[in-house]
Amino acid sequence: SGGGRPSPSRMMSSPRVRTPNWDRPLVAAAGLLCLLSVVALASACATLNPSLMTKQAVWIALGVLISLAAASGPYTRWIDMSLFLYAGALALLVVVASAGTVKLGAARWLTIFGFSLQPSELAKLATACILARYLAAQPTPLSVRTLFLSGMLAGVPALLVFLQPDLGSSSIVVAIWFGMVIVAGISRRHLLMVVAAGAALGPLAWHALKDYQRLRLLVFLNPHLDPLGAGYTMIQSQIAIGSGQLLGRGWFAGTQNHLNFLPERHADFLYSVIGEEWGFAGSVLIVALFGMLVWRVSRIGSLTPDPQGRLLAAGIVSWIGYQAVINMGMVMGLLPVVGVPLPLVSYGGSAMVVVWTALGLAQSIHR
Repeated sequence: SGGGRPSPSRMMSSPRVRTPNWDRPLVAAAGLLCLLSVVALASACATLNPSLMTKQAVWIALGVLISLAAASGPYTRWIDMSLFLYAGALALLVVVASAGTVKLGAARWLTIFGFSLQPSELAKLATACILARYLAAQPTPLSVRTLFLSGMLAGVPALLVFLQPDLGSSSIVVAIWFGMVIVAGISRRHLLMVVAAGAALGPLAWHALKDYQRLRLLVFLNPHLDPLGAGYTMIQSQIAIGSGQLLGRGWFAGTQNHLNFLPERHADFLYSVIGEEWGFAGSVLIVALFGMLVWRVSRIGSLTPDPQGRLLAAGIVSWIGYQAVINMGMVMGLLPVVGVPLPLVSYGGSAMVVVWTALGLAQSIHR
């Protein structure tokens, strides 16, 4: 009972080795992306609307707070509530179709008390949560019935988003489903069937596209087909990135940016501003940070013994990784322009808050 050495049994019952509560590289990568976002927006919005930089900082702060709340509690609570989240997201998508605010020819936003909300961002998170709940309860390899029902769960929000029209965000919902069924245990035969079905639906999807969407795909092959119209943004973006060379023109020194040649430079094409002003070095830094982000969330998923946690992490990886590749690919002319923001970098409140919430859930799985 004195201050002597504790007994061996007491030492064994009080282990000192503990798992870290936070995945610090994940936090660092996300934080640096947001910091670079604010710095790049200061230049991109200088001749557009300087207040957007301040608003972005507010959205980042709000996203971090919600992320901390999500990380501190059990992620299983979100999966248990996934039916309500999913139903709410679908309801908002239906409302936006009839009463949404039209911007750039598409009804994608709801204006609530002066704030713009983009329901398609909520649909990504809700779809990942409900698929994690459903697929975790299914035997492996996944049956055709499971693939069909899970495909319907993802297909309904994807279709509603597609009709806004928003081809890019609808493809992200499909990517979330595809990544999650692979991790859930799809057989090779069924995987080939899914790929073949997607290829067969390609011609039908072409006829379902709006005229401007078809033109975007055509100018991807030849931007000079419509150099002053659908191909203009892609041409100006490639000029901006190419002129940055190795180290860039310098902060606030981008000519494509400050002479207003580059449309949507604060949103979908902010990576073009980074390429012009920070050059190849800055562009590669963004790619490396996304690589770190995807790796850490993938590692979290691979280490958890809980199927729901593993599947939710797979959905987050598929979502953020696919969206980042699509955005950076389109601004460099490697992929068609489909109008999706760069996660944690492009200006936007809904996207910023929802992505941070997803990263908070990844931290909850880790903890």
